[in-house]
Amino acid sequence: MKITKFVFYIFLITLAVLSMNVSAQDLPQGAITQINISDAPVNAITYSRSANQLAVAAGENIYIYDATTYKELTVLAGHTDSVLALAYSPNGKLLVSGGLAKTVRLWETETGKLRRTREEHTAPVNTVAFSRNGKKFWSGSSKDDTIRSWYPRDGGRMSSQISSRTDVTFITIASSNKGETVAKVYNTMPITCIIEISGNYWHVVSEHTDSVNVLVLYQGGKTFVTGSMDKTIQLWHIADRDKPLYTFIGHTDAITAVDYSTNGKLLASGSSDKTVRLWDVTTGKHLHTFTGHTGGIGAVTFLGDKAFAGTAFAKDKALASGCSDGTVIIWDIKKVILIK
Repeated sequence: MKITKFVFYIFLITLAVLSMNVSAQDLPQGAITQINISDAPVNAITYSRSANQLAVAAGENIYIYDATTYKELTVLAGHTDSVLALAYSPNGKLLVSGGLAKTVRLWETETGKLRRTREEHTAPVNTVAFSRNGKKFWSGSSKDDTIRSWYPRDGGRMSSQISSRTDVTFITIASSNKGETVAKVYNTMPITCIIEISGNYWHVVSEHTDSVNVLVLYQGGKTFVTGSMDKTIQLWHIADRDKPLYTFIGHTDAITAVDYSTNGKLLASGSSDKTVRLWDVTTGKHLHTFTGHTGGIGAVTFLGDKAFAGTAFAKDKALASGCSDGTVIIWDIKKVILIK
């Protein structure tokens, strides 16, 4: 009887190991894990090292995960339509979200409590960003052409900046890794885009052949990246606006998401072509393509807190990407490229 039980016990262990191996083999090459969020598309992902959390917007809900174990911690429910944008405060205690229902919501991450909902926007809120000191955040809508500034202490509106330009279309707002520089990008179809950084307008003679829909800042706004519907990404320096430093070519469909690594050496891009690509910012070279998503990419983010940019422990060794099929894949960057 004892031998029979022992054999049965060994059988169960072997079966468990085989199951784990099958699961591992099912993961795309270079993936650490895959999180099946929901049936709704993933539209935004943001990471906070301070809170060690990953926030994912899928459909009407926001899912909070432990960034080490990838275990679901809580679900923030309250939006009445798809959540389009997310941003953590630098200390990780607050999370701001914007959505299709034209609302901006402020959450407490430790308790999951909804602190405040504001409804001043008259169109979907597709972009949000926090300042470095966490004393304010911004929300923007590309449909009503407004950008609003808020006090996170009480959720009250501090000021409102409304575009008076009728010849351009507001696309997005971005905060630099230092959090002090805010930029807005406008499209003047089809070649030129206008970048407004801290109140100054820069007419960029873009080589894009279609509209710009993604903007990311780095180094206090001295360099920035534009992603376009024309399938390309361009890296710019604010001192030279006649021609991009590099044009990244390789995606076969529209660029939907871009993120800088914390140290500014890498760039990650997501596309409707279902792939995520890594680029070397210093050389303009393509480094790697992650494949395995079954739908278009809705968000990418390096797992390195932008609030700690430049510090020794802000290492970008992993990357998260969200897909229209409701999944998030965590990629192991150090397995595919050499990280210095």
